[in-house]
Amino acid sequence: MTEYKDMNGFNTNNSTNERRSLFVDISFINGNMKACVVGPRIGEREATIVANAINAQIKQHGNKLKSLVLDFSEIQFISSLGLGMCIDVRNTAEQFNANTSIIGLTTNLKELFEIMRLDRLFNIEETDSAFGSAA
Repeated sequence: MTEYKDMNGFNTNNSTNERRSLFVDISFINGNMKACVVGPRIGEREATIVANAINAQIKQHGNKLKSLVLDFSEIQFISSLGLGMCIDVRNTAEQFNANTSIIGLTTNLKELFEIMRLDRLFNIEETDSAFGSAA
């Protein structure tokens, strides 16, 4: 049986950054954190797990964090709780003076962010300049 309380964050018992969350893959390079959200949807369950995993990593890196990139390349649907998750992790990153960007939005999701005026809170970009397009 899977123990969900242990699914967030990285496995700290070995030297690799092995992903332990089912819904997000987080990497940290030179002060830039990239969180690749695993799709195809962010609903109530996924939003909670993703927010907990990302917020834990933000707090772990603290003032070393310069920017947070949310990669939604695999996402086709975001619920209202998923939108709230985006705001939550942005607010956590902002506590450490880190900018938050979103990349990989589909045309429909980009329109949703614009309708909800969330494009005012995030830098919405096509590719990730901090990690390079291949990241």
